[in-house]
Amino acid sequence: MNFNDSQIMAISHKEGPCLVVAGPGSGKTAVITHRINELINSGIPGREILVITFTKAAAIEMKERFNRLSGNNQVTFGTFHSLFWGILQRELGYKSKDIVMGSARMQILIEAIRMVGLDATDLSVVNSISNDVTTYRNKGENSFSFIPEAIDREDFFKVYSNFKKLKQKYRVVDFDDMLSIAYELFINRPSVLDKWQNRYSYFLVDEMQDMNNLQFDLIKMLSGKTNNIFCVGDDDQSIYGFRGANPKIMTDFINNYDNCKRIILNYNYRNPSNVVKAALALIDKNSIRFKKDIIPTNKEGTVNIAETVDEVGEADYIYGMIKSRIAQGIPLDEIAVLYRNHSDAKYLINRLMTEGVPIYLKEATTNFYSHFIIEDIEAYFQIAIGNSTRSRLLRIINRPNRFLHRASVEKGSRVEDILYFYKDNYSAYQRALALNSDILLISRMSPYAAINYIRNVMGYDSFLKEEAIRCGTSFDEYTDVLAFLLEIVKDCKNIKQAIDKLNVLRYKVDYENKNKQVDKSGKVGLYTLHSSKGLEFDTVFILGANEGVIPNNRADTDEAIEGERRLFYVGVTRTKTSLFITYTNKKNREKSRFLSEMTIDYSSTSSSKISSNLLDTASYSSSERMFSRDGAPVSSSKYL
Repeated sequence: MNFNDSQIMAISHKEGPCLVVAGPGSGKTAVITHRINELINSGIPGREILVITFTKAAAIEMKERFNRLSGNNQVTFGTFHSLFWGILQRELGYKSKDIVMGSARMQILIEAIRMVGLDATDLSVVNSISNDVTTYRNKGENSFSFIPEAIDREDFFKVYSNFKKLKQKYRVVDFDDMLSIAYELFINRPSVLDKWQNRYSYFLVDEMQDMNNLQFDLIKMLSGKTNNIFCVGDDDQSIYGFRGANPKIMTDFINNYDNCKRIILNYNYRNPSNVVKAALALIDKNSIRFKKDIIPTNKEGTVNIAETVDEVGEADYIYGMIKSRIAQGIPLDEIAVLYRNHSDAKYLINRLMTEGVPIYLKEATTNFYSHFIIEDIEAYFQIAIGNSTRSRLLRIINRPNRFLHRASVEKGSRVEDILYFYKDNYSAYQRALALNSDILLISRMSPYAAINYIRNVMGYDSFLKEEAIRCGTSFDEYTDVLAFLLEIVKDCKNIKQAIDKLNVLRYKVDYENKNKQVDKSGKVGLYTLHSSKGLEFDTVFILGANEGVIPNNRADTDEAIEGERRLFYVGVTRTKTSLFITYTNKKNREKSRFLSEMTIDYSSTSSSKISSNLLDTASYSSSERMFSRDGAPVSSSKYL
């Protein structure tokens, strides 16, 4: 294998602290594995070398790549949590049964929240508090500067204190505790720290930009005797701030060691040259970063930015372009669609599944077809075609509020049973009779018409407005779900067909969620921008490049905007050949500022016509067009 000068410098580094700044596609994994091999060839025992990565999958991959290079099997590969959990097991006697996670951890947190007198019924708030707890722990428990997002500071620290006490009461630890307890162990028992400092002499850390303050303190302590610490990362790809990752740590690393060597891997072997140029123009707008002069090694590729009328047109356009790429011989698993949030992809997921395109979900995604609004409408539909059950009636009798008591369906499962229950109550009987009449009318309608009747005549929209106020949610979010549902059923001729379609689509998403870790070959990959990190594909689509999406509308500080820009940069640099970015002008939403910051040069490019069905789309470079729902251009090319 041939290496460039900066790679050789990194591989041959032996003693002392070294920071390797490795941009996208710079061959950092090869550098790490070959440096390990070089250390062993120089006489360093494999058992004295520790390699730390951030995920179990990355550790396994790194170990496998090293094993193909060397026969030495004494090198330790692991994650921060696996390493320090192992230390806690040996030194403090912890066992696997002591770990609490998932729903069991959440139940303890809910108990801690209720002890403060706060409402713990809203799981979104509970999840936000859980994220705040993790961020606080990972940043080193600095109460003076920490500002929680979910609740006010005073309540947060009460919840946090209760949470710690409850875990001690139940004699359990969570993943956040593993690192903090190890830190306290090293501080309080120097002999234990000394023992583990003598265990390893050389330390290699991958993806340093994902490190949080506590992890940085721990690795500094562990490597304190030799200072033979070799860290590889890219501050431009630090995207896990919500977990406590701190991009400034790479700068702190330089400042922490007077004799630190810094090496920049500045050749990009992945991206087309015009993508490298555009990505650098984008990320150069950030102030908290190392300046890098990245040199591309590949020719220009396709860079296309398309404006569509709405999410339906966006999904149609991407589907058409995917078909075009497949027709050109690109394997399905070399095509990826990236997005900021799972909800941003629901129209595309629906289109791909409806058209029978195999998909792979990297992460378990919210099953949009199980949204409470869709399940409400489906319950109305099921009752309308004679599939009434007690649970379905209970779901809809007061959506909107008809002031009908649950007891009215205790002994029956049909609307007629409710009428019988209220036979001696005139006003309630009339309300139940109106429900019965509405159900009969719905049964004769098309699904599209039935949904609009439920919303506007029966008053379901009024119920949603009240529900939005109660939950502190935007009513627009609920109307978006209804618009999505209307799009799903628009071609269904009757209600039964609509129900069957919803059930099939719901099953497909559930199946992909359950099988997300297996069999991604021969499938188009669907990834959040976060989960796409470290991956590469021939063709990459990034959808929803609008202000309020990317950057997120919660990014209200310069630091937060820089974090969003790094996230977009990660997405842009996943492609090996072709990059397609889409945004919508729905409700006159602005396109993302990041598109203008990429300063794509269109001066020497040409644009090709796109047929209305998109099956014969020609490949074209660096152009921006606007597309309607059927995929046809609705405006001439325009430049950023």
